[in-house]
Parts: sequence; structure tokens; C-alpha cells
Amino acid sequence: MLFRAETTSRRPSLRALLALSSLLVLSAGASSRANADAKAALPAGSGALKMVHSPTSPQLFNPGTLENHIDGEAQAVKQYGFKSCTYAEYAPGGTGTQLLTVDIYEMNTPQDAFGYYSHQRSDSAKITKIGAEGYIEPTALNFWKGPYYVKFAITASKPGPFQPEMPKLAQAIAAKLSGSTELPAIMKLLPPGYKPQSNQYQRSDIAGQSYINNGVTAKYPSAGQQAELFVAIYPTPAAAKQAYMKYQTYLSAPATAAMGAKPAAIKGLGEGAIGVKTKFSGEVVASLSGKYLIAIRKATSQAAAQSIVKAAVAHAK
Repeated sequence: MLFRAETTSRRPSLRALLALSSLLVLSAGASSRANADAKAALPAGSGALKMVHSPTSPQLFNPGTLENHIDGEAQAVKQYGFKSCTYAEYAPGGTGTQLLTVDIYEMNTPQDAFGYYSHQRSDSAKITKIGAEGYIEPTALNFWKGPYYVKFAITASKPGPFQPEMPKLAQAIAAKLSGSTELPAIMKLLPPGYKPQSNQYQRSDIAGQSYINNGVTAKYPSAGQQAELFVAIYPTPAAAKQAYMKYQTYLSAPATAAMGAKPAAIKGLGEGAIGVKTKFSGEVVASLSGKYLIAIRKATSQAAAQSIVKAAVAHAK
């Protein structure tokens, strides 16, 4: 009897089951609305280009099927809170294999959408005002807005006729997608002075370290042409300190530090800081400040590196 009583007590109550059912319905409803938002944003066409209506266009992919669509890139997309991808094809008259393709990726948040967009954008890209921001190439156009990252690609052997219509279709889609065009608030952690278009949000593996996550990065030419600052934010100061200690150990290791270089503690820079010349990342300065781990890599001198990190520590308060 005791065993049966314990088993019964673990059964979910009717109220709990109803609450769970409501949550699932709400979640499914939100997902359906998001998918409808992306699908509804697709125009019927532009100029001579019309949407190809076939089993492959438009098409919806989710985290379980994305590899079927972009096998080599799927894991990178999923790192940024991927929810769904709505894919369509446009062709002259709506038929044939000469195509302009469009993928509308929906991420969990605008921060994730900007993160993946910024990961794809180079600091020499030709920027265009579509959505929040976009960039255009001869056979490609990418932009982000709200939780959406949108990617166009001309796969036709003669791209010329497709090029004038690509930005028109992009503008039409951007106008219908919901969401903000403001930069995510986390990007404000970067102090002034970074190279335009080098600012990125990175969800994981910052500086190639698995424990440095959820941060912003940018290049600061005043510390060297390749000098790159990162500011990673942690849930608590204790978590940030743990990551800082790991990074300090990594920088101090013989396999990392340059031959003959000795890591040096730096006073007056956050709650703790270290500077060292490394084998592969030049001069590095790392600092702990509250719940932030702040560091610059590939600097040309310790003085220049410390100047940027000092500005970042002051800016992050």
C-alpha cells in the first residue's frame, strides 16, 4: 500500500496537465504565427521574376530538418538560437532552373539574428539600408531585422537580369517582417573606437575558448590592425571570475605564451588583470570586472592593449 500511495503522489494533477497543455498550445501558436510572418513576407515576384511554386518553394525547415537544406552550414546557424527557415525560389516567369533564392531564418531573439548576420558580414562589405542593416554582393544580399536573418543568392549562370530585382525583393520582405531595427542592447558594451562593421555578437567559443560565451567583439585599429577586443558577460560575478581564472591559466601556459615571455599582473585595471605576449595572438591583456571578462588580443604593444581594455572596463560599468 505504501508503494502504491507513493506512486500515486507522483502523478501530475489535472491542473498541472491543463497548464502544460496550455503552454504547449501557446508555444505552437507562437511558432505558427512566426512561420506565417515569414511566409507572408514573401512577395509574389518582382519584375520578370516570379516565385516558383513547387514542392521545394516555398518550404519550411526546422532544427531537425535544417541539415537537409544547408548541410555544411546548419550547425553554425543553430548556434544562434535557430527556430525555423522559410525558403523560396524566384525565376523568370516562375519556371526554370535559373534562380534567385531567399532564406528567411527566424532566430530566438534579435540579438541572435544580429549575431549570425554580423558573423557573416565582413568589415569591408558594401552596406545597404535594408531592414536594420544589410550588405550586398554581385550575387548575394543579406540583411537582418528583429529576430530574422534573410539571405539572398543568385544561382543563375548569367546573374545580370537578377541583380536589379534582388534589392527590390529584399526591401519588400523587410517591410513586411516584424521586429526592431535597433542594435541589440548588448552591443553597447563596446567602447567607441572600433572599426566600422567589425562589431559582432558571438554566442560561444569566443577567442577559441569553450568557456567564453555570450559576448561582443570588435577590432580596434589603434591597438593594431588585427587587434580585437571582446567583452563577455556572465550571469554572476562568480561565474565571470571562474572564466577569468581559466583564461589566465591558458594565457600563462608554456604552449600559449611566447618564448621567454612572462605573464605580468596589471594593477588598477578592473578587479584583476594580466598581460602577456603570446605565440599566436600577439600582445594580450585580459581583465575581470564584475560579471564581465574583458580582453584584447593581437595587439602590437602592451601599452596599446591596456589602453583599450581600460576604456572597455570603464564603459561596461
